[in-house]
Amino acid sequence: MAKSFASKWIVQASLTLINLLGLIIFLRGFFPSKVVLPGYSTFEDAAKSPFLNPRGRPQFNRFILMVVDAMRSDFCFSEDSSFEFLHELINQGHALPFTAYSNPPTVTLPRLKGITTGGTPNFLDAILNIADDKDDSQGLFNQDSWVHQFKQSSGKSINFFGDDTWLKLFQGEFDEFEGTNSFFVSDFTEVDNNVTHHLDQQLSKGAQWDGLILHYLGLDHIGHKGGPESVYMKAKQIEMDMVLQRLYRYVSKNDDTLIVLMGDHGMNEIGNHGGSSIGETSAGLTFISPKFNHPNVAPLPKDPEYSYYHKINQIDLVPTLATLLNFPIPKNSLGVVSKEILEIWPEKKRHAIILENCRQIMDLYQAKHGKSGDVWKKWQELSLSEHPLTEYFEFLYDIQEEMASSATDYGYKDIYAGAAILFLTSVSTIVLFNRYFYSIPEMNIPLVIGYQLFAILYSFHFHGSSLIEEEHQIWYFFTTATLLFLGVTVFDVFAKFSNLLNYGLLFACVRIIRSWNNSGQKYSTKFNIAYYLLHTNPNLMWLLVILTYAVAAIVMYTQGSFASTFTFASGRGVPDARDAGALISFIAVFVVTSVSFLFKLLQHFIDGNAVPRWLNLLLLWILDSYNVRLRNVNIEDNELKFQLQNVSIQLSRFTVFTLLGLLALRLIVGRIRSIKFGTVTDISNIVTIYLLHQTRQENIPLFLALIGAKFAIARIMYQKTARIDQYILTISLVVLCLQNLSFFCLGNTNLLATVDLSNAYNGVKSYDVFLVGLLTFISNFAGPIFWSFSGLQLLYEPSLVCFKGPASSDLIHFKGLKKSILLIKGLISLFFYAIAAVNLIGSCINLRFHLFIWTVFSPKLLFFGSWLLFVNILVDFIVATVVLYI
Repeated sequence: MAKSFASKWIVQASLTLINLLGLIIFLRGFFPSKVVLPGYSTFEDAAKSPFLNPRGRPQFNRFILMVVDAMRSDFCFSEDSSFEFLHELINQGHALPFTAYSNPPTVTLPRLKGITTGGTPNFLDAILNIADDKDDSQGLFNQDSWVHQFKQSSGKSINFFGDDTWLKLFQGEFDEFEGTNSFFVSDFTEVDNNVTHHLDQQLSKGAQWDGLILHYLGLDHIGHKGGPESVYMKAKQIEMDMVLQRLYRYVSKNDDTLIVLMGDHGMNEIGNHGGSSIGETSAGLTFISPKFNHPNVAPLPKDPEYSYYHKINQIDLVPTLATLLNFPIPKNSLGVVSKEILEIWPEKKRHAIILENCRQIMDLYQAKHGKSGDVWKKWQELSLSEHPLTEYFEFLYDIQEEMASSATDYGYKDIYAGAAILFLTSVSTIVLFNRYFYSIPEMNIPLVIGYQLFAILYSFHFHGSSLIEEEHQIWYFFTTATLLFLGVTVFDVFAKFSNLLNYGLLFACVRIIRSWNNSGQKYSTKFNIAYYLLHTNPNLMWLLVILTYAVAAIVMYTQGSFASTFTFASGRGVPDARDAGALISFIAVFVVTSVSFLFKLLQHFIDGNAVPRWLNLLLLWILDSYNVRLRNVNIEDNELKFQLQNVSIQLSRFTVFTLLGLLALRLIVGRIRSIKFGTVTDISNIVTIYLLHQTRQENIPLFLALIGAKFAIARIMYQKTARIDQYILTISLVVLCLQNLSFFCLGNTNLLATVDLSNAYNGVKSYDVFLVGLLTFISNFAGPIFWSFSGLQLLYEPSLVCFKGPASSDLIHFKGLKKSILLIKGLISLFFYAIAAVNLIGSCINLRFHLFIWTVFSPKLLFFGSWLLFVNILVDFIVATVVLYI
């Protein structure tokens, strides 16, 4: 028997790992490293450049590139913009403004590669964007770029200060440099001051540089923490405008220097980026020089499409810089020189410039497609005789679009190998699943069939891009349909009136969960509970936050065996408050929840939000405890910002260490006193408090609905005379639905742009890729993690969830069943993920040339991989095993 059980574990663990391995192999083929041409471009006639002005000189000999991370076009050009000096330059004609389209994924690493090489990004770069500082996998080794080309022209020098991503990309290219970490988004101030303080030396008379690159990160960090409407946004725009004014004063003394002010990407309505929404792909771009004399009107009325002035592709910056600074266009560039910039040259010089742009792109086209087809014929026609410039531009834009869509070559061997492994794993899992459940006497067959139909029907949605974009609707439908199905086949809701009441409570909680946040990518609305609480009724929001913490504290103290573990009296249940041990444990729970609440209140204030008046005294009290005097709030007071951030870090760390201490004491004392019940429940409740700590303020009250739904399920299923296998399948199915529903209803989507970083730095002083990555996962998957632990409670200790005290029928007391239950639960989850994986990768193979393959299907692959690895394997299996046997 033991050998049989061990073999089942080995088979199932092997299938789980093989399923993961198949997905990894598929991803390696689907996200290959981008194929680029080696070497560096040269002019066709090495002795003569087509980019020189009539006097035989470059238009500019020096440049200053000022990158303001996440600077959306409206931040520069709309009536809401605070770039007043920039508006003056535009009105005077000394600034040429553009809205630059940023190819997704709109994160810094791929965008910097695009604006320096002129190539389209690889989706793999979005993953490499978070690589550690010591990782050199991001470098542009042996790849042509305007940074290299400018450096090689007459031995020129470039100095750099700002986002250290540049230093990873261009190792050894900069003469003077200092990097700042781009991922510590809690820092709005120091990260930019570290750049600006170099200007005194760099703009002095003795400074030696031909190119100066400044990359400011503060505006991007403000977006991540508070969104584009943050109170800090205007002040940051004014700060950046003042830096621009300082740079312009410098170049006005020497009009041989070009200023380029640009954003590497934009941001969406909640301040994030990474996707393909119009806000994320619309970045500001301006060429500035006293030489220019093209007056325009600024600012412009706010445009919901973020379309201001002329629209160009952001990679068009590359050939445009090449023409202005006189160096060969980088070899892999797909950029097209700007029409507006081309007008700077006399009309007789423009043909040679556009022809050079065509020659460079056709060299790239020839290397990939050869000398054949209509495109090559058209090129021959354009190169042999002079044509109107519009024909050349139309030709270049057509080539740009065609080659941009086929820039990445798939690794088909890995794709098909991974697909084959996943298919065989799914077939094996289906056989194993059916063989087990159909062999059980008196098994609820409709439930088994219903679960399999559920998994199959869900997986079909991967074949439609709109269904992936609006997956929250899928899960709301499946959750309600599943609960209705179970109400008839398992729950017997009409057998007792109390069952019907609990069933109604469950549906009410599900409806509240569904209405909490706006999810999805197609339809954005402000008519949701979270938006109402945060922007319309913050008083109600904070009352609900307090209530949520109070409920979490009460549940922790009364539901499991936490209080009885520390009481001096014997017996079960909630101990008398006069007991010293019980009193101390109550105080400990009260303190840790209170400190976590104070942290959330301070975090809300630091992010630039107003604190309700009735909470002001509480805020002042906690700050006074740390000797921080909050008299006149000034967002420009950097010292105050650092003091507040330091208090926030200390409060967060106190919460985490106290929770860990309480967990350790509960386990140690419980082991010493031989407490046989409540461990799973106590761990789950401690984790719940930490999940509140890692959740956005407006989403914290949602946990009231989650806790209510868990209570209703436990009441319905408590002491139900069902077979254990049927019970496990029912709970696993309900938990799976609620895991996914709560994930989307906390505001998440299948987009990188909705990855929330606002709680990824709680208690963190400096960036650490592993710690920040872990906190990011916890904060974004708080809902699924809650249901993972709740699932263990419902399986092993349902009586405690019902506040009925430990029952002898709870499965936690049957030691021999622990492994078996976990094994069956794992088989049920594996069935779902194996079926889903096959349909997802099948969809990606079938639609690999689809318009939305990089904006919809590729992010979904990454999210699915996160669910499989971190939720299913790490939390649902590994952590669950530790909790059961701790």
